[in-house]
Amino acid sequence: MKISRTFVIAGTLAISGAWMGGAALSQAWADTSKTAEAAEAKKDRIDDRAANAKEHIDDKTAVEKARLEDKAAMDKARVDDRAVAKKNEIDRQNGTTVAKDGTSKEKKDTAGDEVTDAWITAKVKASFVGDKALKHSDIRVDTDHKGILVLSGYVPNEAARNHAVTVARETKGVQRVDDKLEIKATK
Repeated sequence: MKISRTFVIAGTLAISGAWMGGAALSQAWADTSKTAEAAEAKKDRIDDRAANAKEHIDDKTAVEKARLEDKAAMDKARVDDRAVAKKNEIDRQNGTTVAKDGTSKEKKDTAGDEVTDAWITAKVKASFVGDKALKHSDIRVDTDHKGILVLSGYVPNEAARNHAVTVARETKGVQRVDDKLEIKATK
């Protein structure tokens, strides 16, 4: 059996064409895989950007919240200062003098000289305002009942905590101080 060269060349071309077609199919499959990987990588980058944007928004929200809390505390301190000033004015009208350190010295004993829990709270808060030892502190003052004072919130160190408790104990009408202050270092 004699095979012509044309037939051999045609057969070789057919086989190489099939091989080339298989290679092209393999290449197409690889390209599809790369496209899927690229799409996944793009999705991951978008997710990362979204997470970063959320963190940025959360940080800005926390800063704004802290600023508003500080402003509210300052406004409350101003109101408390006015209450103490009004109390001092009433004390003077009732015959009670106010020493330079802010403590009252009674001249006479009248029904108007009664120390209330609200007055104790205002007096302690007023003592904390502007006190350099309590700078960077966030102290909440509450008088529970009959002169039992509760201090809560944050102070920067143990010395500030001790100072706050001492100032509160020395306030007229305070029977006991419950110290619930936490130490929170400032940045």
